[in-house]
Amino acid sequence: MNTANPNSMHRSWYYWLTLVPLVVGASVALLRYAGWAAVYSGNYDRPSQAWLLKEAGPKANLYWWVLAVLSVGATIVATILIPPFKSETLPVGLKAVTRFVLAVVLVAGSILIVTYGVLAVGHYLR
Repeated sequence: MNTANPNSMHRSWYYWLTLVPLVVGASVALLRYAGWAAVYSGNYDRPSQAWLLKEAGPKANLYWWVLAVLSVGATIVATILIPPFKSETLPVGLKAVTRFVLAVVLVAGSILIVTYGVLAVGHYLR
C-alpha cells in the first residue's frame, strides 16, 4: 500500500520551481554586483570619472541588496525542502539548526555553481 501523500509531492515541486529562479536570479545579481563594484573601485581616485562613480555606487549597492534578498528567500525555500531529521536522540533545536546550515550550504554552493556556469557560457559565446 502506498502511504505517500500525493499533495506533498506536488507541493515539493512548487518549492523546487520557486528555488531555481531564486538561485539563478541571485547568481545574476552577484555578477552584476561584481561588475559595478569593480567599476566603482577602479575609478575611485579619478576625478575625471566622477560621473561614473555616481552611477556605479548606487548600482553596486542595489545589486548587493538584490543578491541578499534572493539568497535569503532561496535559503528559506531550501530549508522547507530539506526533510526533517527522524533521529530521536538529537535535540529539536540541533535538528533545526542542522537543516538551516545545510540549506545555507546548498544555496551558497548553487549560486556559485550557477554563476560559474553563466561566466563559462559568456566566455564561450564571446
